[in-house]
Amino acid sequence: MKQARGILPLLALLCLAVGALGGSTIDDFEYLSVQEMCALLPWETSFLRPSTCDNWVSCPANGTSLEHGACATGLYYNKQLGRCNLAASVQCPYTGVEATAPINLCANETDGTFLQDASSSNCRGYILCQGRTQIHADCPSELIFNPRSRSCVYHNQYTCPESQMTHTSPACRALPNNTRLAHTEHCERYYECVNEILHTRECAPQKAYDVNRGYCVDIEQVACYATAALPEPENTFCLNSTGGYYADDQSCSHYYICGRPVNGKHDTQPQHLSCALGQYFDIEKLSCRDRLNVRCVLDRCVGNNMSYVNVADDCQKYARCSGGVTAGTGRCPENYYFDERSQGCTPTNHHYIACSPRIA
Repeated sequence: MKQARGILPLLALLCLAVGALGGSTIDDFEYLSVQEMCALLPWETSFLRPSTCDNWVSCPANGTSLEHGACATGLYYNKQLGRCNLAASVQCPYTGVEATAPINLCANETDGTFLQDASSSNCRGYILCQGRTQIHADCPSELIFNPRSRSCVYHNQYTCPESQMTHTSPACRALPNNTRLAHTEHCERYYECVNEILHTRECAPQKAYDVNRGYCVDIEQVACYATAALPEPENTFCLNSTGGYYADDQSCSHYYICGRPVNGKHDTQPQHLSCALGQYFDIEKLSCRDRLNVRCVLDRCVGNNMSYVNVADDCQKYARCSGGVTAGTGRCPENYYFDERSQGCTPTNHHYIACSPRIA
């Protein structure tokens, strides 16, 4: 995985402040500096400087500097074309009412007060008042904010107004249509501005969003946003399974139970179980049984507390265990056989299944 772009001071402070309350929200875009905005955007993205009509910013590529520009007199910046045009031909998103400074809803509220965030495009957003300042945050993905109870609730406990569901996003006001932004928590997700509404997208399986390039790439090649975590690797053990019990391919004492494929998709969350200490899983009998009665060609030092163990296919040979893995092997003298139970070589061959030669 490639190195992630550096974390931003403001975002870091905001995430720390809201903590388990849901984290900062990308919808609160106009409160970020242009440097912080560029950290969420692909290299060389140009956009309208927030709260202006005739200033623009170009995000740096790796190793270059952020560029500021201003249109000549009488021109406005056209964010769709990425250039300045006659003011009369450009619709500026910050003219009229929208050009006024944001209202501080927490100016007269006590610390710890929760308020509705009317700019939220999906009813998940809320405002936490702290020190008479606004901290914007989101409810967890399965919850929405109820302004009456001032809390995060399930969808069946509050109906999000349709007008709020289609509210334009401050994050998209300054950006060209279809611009993508990095997700600050999940590397396999990203945001996209479509007609000034912010949408959450997700990459295909085994891919993640590259913050520098602005599109999804193979996980092994991705440069995630600094605070975005990659998803847990998909469990492919049951990939070719139709369901049932299977011996673990890493440990003699563990086994899997794979569910049947659903809609052509294999079970990605199989049960992974372990036999009791001293027992191995027998795939033929689908049972946990005495380890010496089970033939297993994996490392027999794994998952036990013995110093020496029998070795598959040769009852005169033994393995020396250290730290739960084989550290070396040895062999009993001629006409002597290793007995795992007594931890020594004996003249008696017990013909343990664990060490008996495989029958062709």
